Amino acid sequence: MQIKIHPKNTFTIIMTIGFIYLGYLIFFESGDGMPEIDVNLKDVISYAVLAIEMGGHAVMKINEEKNLNAAAKGLTDEGKEELLTRADIISNHLILDILQRFPQLQIVSEEKSSDFSDREVEPYRSDNYAVWQSVKEILDRIPNRRLQLSDVRVFVDPLDATQEFTEGLTEYVTVMACIVLGDEPIFGAIYRPFFNETVFGLKGFGVINSDGKELKLVEEEKTTRKVVVSRSHAGKVKEVVEKVYGDKMSIEPAGGSGYKTLRLLNGTAELYLHITAIKKWDTCAGDAILRTLGGAMLDLEGEPLKYSAQDPILNKKGLLGTVRNPYTYFKKFQGIKLL
Repeated sequence: MQIKIHPKNTFTIIMTIGFIYLGYLIFFESGDGMPEIDVNLKDVISYAVLAIEMGGHAVMKINEEKNLNAAAKGLTDEGKEELLTRADIISNHLILDILQRFPQLQIVSEEKSSDFSDREVEPYRSDNYAVWQSVKEILDRIPNRRLQLSDVRVFVDPLDATQEFTEGLTEYVTVMACIVLGDEPIFGAIYRPFFNETVFGLKGFGVINSDGKELKLVEEEKTTRKVVVSRSHAGKVKEVVEKVYGDKMSIEPAGGSGYKTLRLLNGTAELYLHITAIKKWDTCAGDAILRTLGGAMLDLEGEPLKYSAQDPILNKKGLLGTVRNPYTYFKKFQGIKLL
């Protein structure tokens, strides 16, 4: 028996097979069953800055209420309590709410999803438009760049220096976001809510503040010869600094990795040294900004910090941070047992 296929049916069959193959390419060849999404890096940056400023405004409102509900969320590697407050959780809720508008965006945050409902968080939500208008003109200067969203990770610290926040030392408090491509931090933003100051840096673009001022390196001879170290995790860092620099470099304990990075930027400190374990959401934004200026954060084995999904979140190798060539400083510490 001879079967004849009508030309119209042949076309239908070919089209059906074509759509099936296209569906296969989109949903399976992409690796995770979802199509690739192309984004403008500038848009991700804009939302990241909006998110941390929204989170920071909430931190200030909660501080005014004097109802922090501080509780221990666990112990550090050194056996010290890590605190968690309502401000950490609500800031995180607001930040994630903004960033999750990008489907498939990989977000790495210090805090988990909150138990607070949208209704409970609403009183702490600032007017998006007003916050956005405050930084829009500056962010408009950032160049366009297309990326696959699946290649992008965002690290978030909704409240850096929680310990100091509970003590009323709000000068140390920052809210941070960092954008990573591959294993490299390419954009960092640090917001000081109690001073209404934001600093952001983008690889290949530069570092600017919320006033639109481009930040340049402070001349070396005008930089204060000082090492900033952790208030709560100093370890034996003071002993190490004295062994390397003697009385030529003073030491100042300070809260928050973000704050210590800002001290390097404004030239009131030359070196940031940490010789105990530290999480990468604490370092990512500052590291991105330092790299933009030609510096970096290295671990104490002399390797740049890496932020890919394959790299551990906890850096157990300490860090050395500077706005200048970090290897120049690292050489001074070689031969000294740091960890």
